[in-house]
Amino acid sequence: MSSTRLAILSPAPRGPMSLPASMGQLVADVESHQEVWGCWLQSWDLPVTVGEIAPFLDELSRQALHQEREVIWAPMSSASSAVRLVLHGAAQPEALRRALTTLHLQSFMPGRVLHCQGDDLAIVLHGPSGPLGASNHRLIEALEGVFLDVAVTPLWAKGHFRLLLADMDSTLIDIECIDEMADHLGLRRQVSAITERSMAGELDFQTSLRERVRLLAGTPASTIDTIIRERLRLSPGARELVAAAKAQGVEVGVVSGGFTQFTRHLQETLDLDYAFANTLEIIDGQITGQVLGDIVDAAAKADLLDLLALNLGTDASHCIAIGDGANDLPMIRKAGVGIAYHAKTVVRAQADFQIRYGGLDTASTYLGWGNI
Repeated sequence: MSSTRLAILSPAPRGPMSLPASMGQLVADVESHQEVWGCWLQSWDLPVTVGEIAPFLDELSRQALHQEREVIWAPMSSASSAVRLVLHGAAQPEALRRALTTLHLQSFMPGRVLHCQGDDLAIVLHGPSGPLGASNHRLIEALEGVFLDVAVTPLWAKGHFRLLLADMDSTLIDIECIDEMADHLGLRRQVSAITERSMAGELDFQTSLRERVRLLAGTPASTIDTIIRERLRLSPGARELVAAAKAQGVEVGVVSGGFTQFTRHLQETLDLDYAFANTLEIIDGQITGQVLGDIVDAAAKADLLDLLALNLGTDASHCIAIGDGANDLPMIRKAGVGIAYHAKTVVRAQADFQIRYGGLDTASTYLGWGNI
């Protein structure tokens, strides 16, 4: 059965809009009527077609125009599906207006408010079925210059996800470990230049790693402990994300192109289920400049995601991958949900969702863990 969804967004000081008396029989029950982010959001699901109520909608639009209110509507069908609009950041009425207007152009209409507390807002959207990638990219473009994170996500069932894999450097922690070691040794410029080329996808990861490690030859292994003690810091929201995942029964691992000494520390600090990284050769207390065994590169990260999912009796579609660099792309693309965290342009373009401003706990908001 066809229906029409109607929504009105009003500045909070004006209060909710009173509808014309001529619409009384159609809108006896309001689905959502709530003040959110400095606005009043009202929404209805009307059991009529747009054509049947066109005169009422025209009248409503004329009234709204004089009162600085936004009125939107769209036809709905039995094939329409429900998803979520999630905003995370300082409450901004203009951001909400832009988001709803942009999504309306793609036939998405707001329904009930799921959650509105502090920096988090989640609203049910009704609209076309299908992939959400294009909608997310258009939404981010529309909110360019507004410092908040935004996503349109499915309404996942509880227990849908089984595994979360995250990169380490510049993802779970706010440094690049090998760059910090180089800085400690006065080699930061040389090593950082190689790192940047690798992260941007300009240099094969295995080659870049071996080049960087060779620069560390002769370094006391105790330097690693110094870096961990003095420079390694968790990224904002890392603890909260891991705790939220575990509360959902999701296993969590770190998979890194860095080194095992750092991932072991991270595994102990965050109580992670898995930790994978490269092994530095150390002889007589000194780093030799060589890496032992196979290198954990982009392909290895994706393979590990598959392997761990298999061990959990599931597949990649029930996994989440989070990273920031080109060597995270294969696992981000393979996972059911791939999240770019303060990432390079090439990663943002291919991830399902982006975190550009907030901490890692924004991922919990996107995934519907906790209050949302």
